[in-house]
Amino acid sequence: MSTTIESHCASYLDAWSRKDIDAIAALVHPQVRFKAPMQELEGRDAYVNATRRVLPLLIRIDVRGQFVSGDHAVLIYNFVCLPPIDISRTAEMVRFQDGLIRETELFFDARPFEAVQKAMAGKTAPQ
Repeated sequence: MSTTIESHCASYLDAWSRKDIDAIAALVHPQVRFKAPMQELEGRDAYVNATRRVLPLLIRIDVRGQFVSGDHAVLIYNFVCLPPIDISRTAEMVRFQDGLIRETELFFDARPFEAVQKAMAGKTAPQ
């Protein structure tokens, strides 16, 4: 089972690296549960919409490690983004069901992303 989980993890990280939204969507369960420091979501559509918003910030993913146990995996990577975010050291805990990511939880320092979010909100706010 772990070999299958390992290959699913590799496909998932590769899809993110290529910014391939369709490939990412194909790897997550229709009722995926997503948890991160700045938001929690349920469902593939919500997850894909959130992914669409973050992909323009991404330059690349540098994988640092992966650990698999049963139907769970922990992915450790540098989420390398445009300035001012730069490198976001990230751990992602995923649980698989029927070969798809059923749950995912991200662990990272949200402060750089919050700053970008606030700056973007300021640009669209009426003057």
